[in-house]
Amino acid sequence: MLKTRILTACVLLPLVIGAVFFLSEPLWIGFCAVLLGFAGWEWQRLAGMSGVVARLYPILVPVSFFALWYYLPFEFRAGLIFAAALFWLLAVPLWLRCKWTLAQAGNLNALLGLAILLPAALAMVILRPNGLTLLAIMMVAWIADTFAYFTGKAFGKNKLAPGISPGKSWEGVYGGILAVSIYVLLLPKPFILFADSAFAIPAAQAVLWLLIALILTAVSVMGDLLESLFKRQAGMKDSSNLLPGHGGVLDRIDSLLAILPVSAAIYLMQLL
Repeated sequence: MLKTRILTACVLLPLVIGAVFFLSEPLWIGFCAVLLGFAGWEWQRLAGMSGVVARLYPILVPVSFFALWYYLPFEFRAGLIFAAALFWLLAVPLWLRCKWTLAQAGNLNALLGLAILLPAALAMVILRPNGLTLLAIMMVAWIADTFAYFTGKAFGKNKLAPGISPGKSWEGVYGGILAVSIYVLLLPKPFILFADSAFAIPAAQAVLWLLIALILTAVSVMGDLLESLFKRQAGMKDSSNLLPGHGGVLDRIDSLLAILPVSAAIYLMQLL
């Protein structure tokens, strides 16, 4: 199992990094649309959708993405990004606390799927002018997940959410926060936060970037937990078997679905 997992990662990681840096914008948008198609297929299974809506959903998601990017104004896309950021920061903690079930909504889950998947895909385009910013943000999710896993294995005693994901611990979360904080402080900053304010001084910038590290690590954990909740409610171990040793596409991007819109919202705030 571990060997299969490593081999799959050795194929996927260069593929994704190569796409980030070397694809033209139209090809990158197409790459994101393909990912959305697979994620949409997994979502309709996870959400218990049925009938023609379920069958067409893997096509509906990428088509909606193309329509958003090419035919709707920037202001609409930005508004969707900010709404998604608020969803992850405010609504998802409540969702995890109340443990609402997808099965109650049936095919209406198509709308929730669009609200989760599309902003992340839009963020993947918005944050990719030169590839470095997008890769740096994706690294936040990977670092948080990796260090949370190993810290939890080594020191985990206090369960984070035993009713959702019994393997996760608060110690793992703290390890992820520490690792991401160090990473963010050492990383060359893509821009000065609130450059025209009193926060432009170095000390204030360090505090703001640490706050961003805390927020991104928190939403990374919530993205992971939300998908785990959906899978547990659906009686599924993985969202699919598309990726040998890793489960499905949603299993690999659950943290990114949360981090990307929040990061894009912070990025867009600097442009307003």
